Amino acid sequence: MVDTPSIVALVATRHRAPLLTRLLNSLASQSLRPTAAVICDNGPDPATADAVKNSPLPSHYLSSGKNLGFGGGLALAGQHALEKFPSLTHLLIVDDDAILSPSDLATLLSSMKKHSAGSIAPFLVDSEGKLQEAPEPTSWPLARAFRAVGQNLSAARALAPSGYPMAWCIGPCLLIDRSTWLRAGAPRSDMIAYGDDVEFSLRLSAAASAWAEPSVAVIHAPPAASTSGLPPPADTAHYKKFGILLQNLAFTCVTSPRPRHLPLYLPGNARRFLKTFGFTPANILELIRRYALGLLGLPPAP
Repeated sequence: MVDTPSIVALVATRHRAPLLTRLLNSLASQSLRPTAAVICDNGPDPATADAVKNSPLPSHYLSSGKNLGFGGGLALAGQHALEKFPSLTHLLIVDDDAILSPSDLATLLSSMKKHSAGSIAPFLVDSEGKLQEAPEPTSWPLARAFRAVGQNLSAARALAPSGYPMAWCIGPCLLIDRSTWLRAGAPRSDMIAYGDDVEFSLRLSAAASAWAEPSVAVIHAPPAASTSGLPPPADTAHYKKFGILLQNLAFTCVTSPRPRHLPLYLPGNARRFLKTFGFTPANILELIRRYALGLLGLPPAP
């Protein structure tokens, strides 16, 4: 009997209907087409509901009537997928601002089977094809080598042309087999955003081996970041987001079943925070507060 995969895509989105439409079109064009997509609308937004209704891929629309955050939205979508598609074999977490080439999903699944991985992530590139993010390897020397090549996709691929064991990744595209999702548990709903994808992928790699596939480069093309127009010290939205990220990373270091070398990044993120917003007593205290709360096992308050 042929083992036919059944993949359900999970998307958490908020007021980005044009991007969602673009994503659904790219999923529908896959040579290995997902069975369905489950979209959690964190708005809610009528335009998002219309995008789901008009999707070329069978799609299910969910909304709790409030913003559940990235993790909370994916957890709700994952629960729905497991209930409505009892024969599903894989879940695909994908951001609304991602664009997949037609063979990407088939290549990821093939590599996943070849390496007996419970989860797999591609490289991420920007709209110009420059490397945006490589999944974090379990090897610290390889992780440092990736950072040395910057945005050079060819150089990054040459470091590990056949792929490598993955420690964690960020969230734009991640394929997970059903059993690994069930063992690791759903994404957390209490981390708001910014770093919750790292926490979840670390749980996945602790539950089963995880793999990075350099031959697949998924385009991650978010809209231009909106800021207050003020310089960084006065940009309160950016300041809060950075603080949430710091606290979430520290939180993950102490709560993850296998944080790998994530703690090694805490000093660098601290320097980046102070370089961005200034080496002032208030900012130093905020940095200490965020790290202290995270290391005490407390996620950011909404």
